[in-house]
Amino acid sequence: MLKLKGVKVIKNKNGKPKQLIIDIDKHYDIVEDLVDVIEAESRLNEPTLPAEEVYKKIQARFKTKHK
Repeated sequence: MLKLKGVKVIKNKNGKPKQLIIDIDKHYDIVEDLVDVIEAESRLNEPTLPAEEVYKKIQARFKTKHK
């Protein structure tokens, strides 16, 4: 496994990687991307809406707030 400054892999008693400690000051962009990927994966089975429907809802909300 590659050694990186500011990154530490914690292994279980069998030597299998269990946790990852990342220095956010050194690797903020990577951590931010990782969190985005985890969040996106957690939403894979959520229902979706067509873009046109989303645009209509936004326009309707904007119109009611700015009358």
